[in-house]
Amino acid sequence: MSHSKRKGIEITFIVIELLLFVGAIATTYLSSKGYWGPFFSISIILCVAFLGLKIAQAFPRFKEIWVHETLAGKIASSALQRGVVDYFDMLNASEQARRNAETQADIAKASSMLLCANSGASYLDQGVYRHWPAIQKRLNEGVEFRVVMLDPYSGEKQYRNDLNVSGDQFGSKMNLANLINLHNRYPNLEIQFVKFGMHTTVFAADNVLYVDPYTVGVIDDRIENRSFTLKIESCQSTDGPSLHRIYRSHLVTLLGSGESLEHWLVRCKDQLPPGLPQVKPRKLRQNHPA
Repeated sequence: MSHSKRKGIEITFIVIELLLFVGAIATTYLSSKGYWGPFFSISIILCVAFLGLKIAQAFPRFKEIWVHETLAGKIASSALQRGVVDYFDMLNASEQARRNAETQADIAKASSMLLCANSGASYLDQGVYRHWPAIQKRLNEGVEFRVVMLDPYSGEKQYRNDLNVSGDQFGSKMNLANLINLHNRYPNLEIQFVKFGMHTTVFAADNVLYVDPYTVGVIDDRIENRSFTLKIESCQSTDGPSLHRIYRSHLVTLLGSGESLEHWLVRCKDQLPPGLPQVKPRKLRQNHPA
């Protein structure tokens, strides 16, 4: 039914345009004969009909623009009051590059940093070459970086491995030897592991954080984690907690329940791959708020 109505409307527009064309010929004839009364009367009718036709033709586009802008405004208004200041489409290469550039800019001015992630490779593995140069510079300058990652021998990690047809083995992303070397080299880098609660990557630098949700959606025989990233800043929300407060609390919870790299290595010594560097022990540090 909707298609038949649309077809009828299109035919009506064609007929009106034809009548406008005929009317234009008629007014030309009337003006050549000096019949100015009929000329102006018909011209006014033709102008009104032409204006009405153009409005009718343009209305669907106006409606589309209005709906889009209204929806965008609703999303923006709702997100902004919760602290969201940017959205990155992580399925788009240029958006990925823009997210990485903004993250590195925030790292460059951070006085402290926090991270929860499955492997932390994007931030700590120099082989990935994404955020590590910026992180390394800040570590060399004495900035504290507290990191909590998913225990590679946990049930959650095994579940994710099983979903990947390729069999995402231990060490395919987490470079354990590299983590030990970083632990030995930087006393201001704290590394922990947790077995539960790792549902998203959250990186925090002072009053801004980046949230990348995890999925278990299998696309082309592998888990697809690229979806979107939210950049969130600290703000005051009038009707409930801000997103910054929620995800900062998420970080604090994981860091408070994590197991230090030293203790984890001792507990998992029978499962570890051979040839790992020796760990330099540290003094026990008190848990402190993130």
